[in-house]
Amino acid sequence: MAMSRILSAIKRRPVVVRTAWWAGKIVNHRVPRLLSRALNGAEPARTEVHPPVRDNHTVPDGGRRELPEPTAYTGTGENPVLVAEDVTDFGAVDFVADPFLFPGADCWHLFFEVCNTSRDPDAVIAHATSPDGLRWEYDRVVLRSDEHLSFPYVFEWEGTRYMVPEEGGSDGRAIRLYEATDFPGGWEPRATLVSADHHTDDTVVFRWRDRWWLLVGDDEVAGFRVYHSDSLVADDWEPHEGNPVVTGRPTAFRPGGRPVVGSDGVVVFFQDCEGRYGEAVRAFEITALGPETYADEELTESPVLEGTGARVGWNSGRMHHVDPWCVDGRWLCMVDGNVSHPELFTNDHWSIGVVVADSD
Repeated sequence: MAMSRILSAIKRRPVVVRTAWWAGKIVNHRVPRLLSRALNGAEPARTEVHPPVRDNHTVPDGGRRELPEPTAYTGTGENPVLVAEDVTDFGAVDFVADPFLFPGADCWHLFFEVCNTSRDPDAVIAHATSPDGLRWEYDRVVLRSDEHLSFPYVFEWEGTRYMVPEEGGSDGRAIRLYEATDFPGGWEPRATLVSADHHTDDTVVFRWRDRWWLLVGDDEVAGFRVYHSDSLVADDWEPHEGNPVVTGRPTAFRPGGRPVVGSDGVVVFFQDCEGRYGEAVRAFEITALGPETYADEELTESPVLEGTGARVGWNSGRMHHVDPWCVDGRWLCMVDGNVSHPELFTNDHWSIGVVVADSD
């Protein structure tokens, strides 16, 4: 028992924690990259995906909703494509996660969470760019507040770009809509969509049949709630009559990425948190959606993302996010992953990867 207490105390020392963190980076990020280069040559094969001509074009033509097949890669870049040490303006960063894409005129934009547990607040939203969706260059922190920020859900409506981040972490009780006043680096709050007496664990917003809908997770009930509105930029959206519309479903309650919205339906991604937080990503089709109705059904393709189960690797342990964009017959998906055996490496190794898959 005495030896156990001594070892536990040693593990809590900052120098030991940081050494373990760097060991995790080397074993799970750098070594696999070097091996990939050795096996495939110095320059990995690339399947470039350029930004679409039409902004916010996130589903195939004709309203189909086929999902990307993570195992049917036609190109994966050199994963992970963004890691903690890429961030240069937020101290000794622990991890990056929750990536959301947005197309520009000549490049892809990416917004994501940056977490540094030694700061208060400990998380901000940062930005990176890519010419092809595979090679990414870090830009800077673009949104910070006096609260924890994550899950920067970015979208466009009527020529204006908006963001709905998670604010406050596990203590969050409000959902705010931000407008880009100087894209990509200037964001200002425009409306408080929800002021709640419940948890607000990650939020997705979409327009369906001439109405705005919002889904937000609630960890306390292992479920989620729905809100709706005639107008996007409005305070205090109307709560669904059946809130919370889903409870007691730890396998799928917290949004895990951008919904796929087609002319004939909506597919929503949820994190599987039954065993532990962010184990995998599951896909559900919404089969009924109205002010008084909600129903969904898990798709046969689900789970669409999960850890590889390997002993090492950037996504060997868990995967909990997907942002899918269909462009020119291919899916460009930004994902994130964590390592196996996090207890050895202080648990903070979420990083960002890319998947490119054919859309048949």
